[in-house]
Amino acid sequence: MELVNTPQQQLNISRLTRWYGQLQDFTPRSQWFESPPALEQLLQSFQFPLFLKGDRQTARHSAASIVRNSQEYAEALRLFESDPLLRWQTFVCRDFVPLRSVGEGVASKIPPSFEFRSFCWKGVPVGFGPYWGAVSYSCSASEQKAALELAARAAARLDATFVCIDLAMTRTGEWIVIECNDAMEAGYASISPLSLWRRICDAL
Repeated sequence: MELVNTPQQQLNISRLTRWYGQLQDFTPRSQWFESPPALEQLLQSFQFPLFLKGDRQTARHSAASIVRNSQEYAEALRLFESDPLLRWQTFVCRDFVPLRSVGEGVASKIPPSFEFRSFCWKGVPVGFGPYWGAVSYSCSASEQKAALELAARAAARLDATFVCIDLAMTRTGEWIVIECNDAMEAGYASISPLSLWRRICDAL
């Protein structure tokens, strides 16, 4: 018996500060800070709107992650310092990249986008499906092929057996990596668990 992913691999694929260097050309430009910086410091490298998150996750997809002005930045800092999911994480600022929309969503949440979750086992995609469950959307065969090719290329750069990679299409039609995680800790989204694990068993 052996671990699917070692503790070191788990850290390397679940923290943006660890995986960003391997996927920098596939994902929005990012910088991180041990504590939230002054807005003036951020605006030396970024421009509004900003996308803020912890190095592991956002706060339940809160709309406060998208910051358009100084007042919203102050509100985002209050959330970051008080939220139990965020306050222990490294503070990350990313370029805000407009994504292909799939619906209006809820005002308090990040707008749902053309985003898909993928699972890769030893660099090979074994699961793929829509990320957002509250709205209905799907991609064409050619779109899925391009997304899975990016997922496989990203997984090949990450030193781990079982990786979850979230991908989204920009408004200009380009696939990008949104986030990575240890697949043992990731929800299935719309992917059938039985189909996913059957493919892994077939690979073994």
